[in-house]
Amino acid sequence: MSDESRLTEQHFSGVLTRVPFKGALSAALARYMPLESENDFEVFAELPASDAPIFLNFTEHYQILDALVKFANQLWSEDLCILIRLSMPGGMRLPADLLQANVLLMQDVAPEVARLKGQVAHLLVIDDHLLRYQLEQGHNQMRISLYSQGDKGINQRRFAQLIAPLADYGIEPI
Repeated sequence: MSDESRLTEQHFSGVLTRVPFKGALSAALARYMPLESENDFEVFAELPASDAPIFLNFTEHYQILDALVKFANQLWSEDLCILIRLSMPGGMRLPADLLQANVLLMQDVAPEVARLKGQVAHLLVIDDHLLRYQLEQGHNQMRISLYSQGDKGINQRRFAQLIAPLADYGIEPI
């Protein structure tokens, strides 16, 4: 069991403010369910819809998460556990890096954070609420947290390196 008294925490909260891949064509990949009867339309009209703009599709969303996971695994090449909050449906196959043994995809990260924080050397949590279609709930926000043991200065520098490229995708600190 690890010594939680040496645990340091770092957090980043950001919001997606624009399309993440400027100048690139982006396919609209969201598909609505088939509506056939008057009742289908009534039910569909009552579903909650987000007022937040949709800036990315499923493919682009997974590209951002994939890049984060790859970079995190380079920065903390040993003893890194990654939790990612991921909304479903996903709409496509996941990139291989999101299916690595040290990555856990889930809809609610809080119970796993409580269980693993201080028990693993480095716990990276990506609490992702980037919208890909209008029926998703949220405001295009992403929170990234690192719970780490060991050299505080090194982990702070690595965390700063990890979040720096988010601005290139249009994810600005809030």
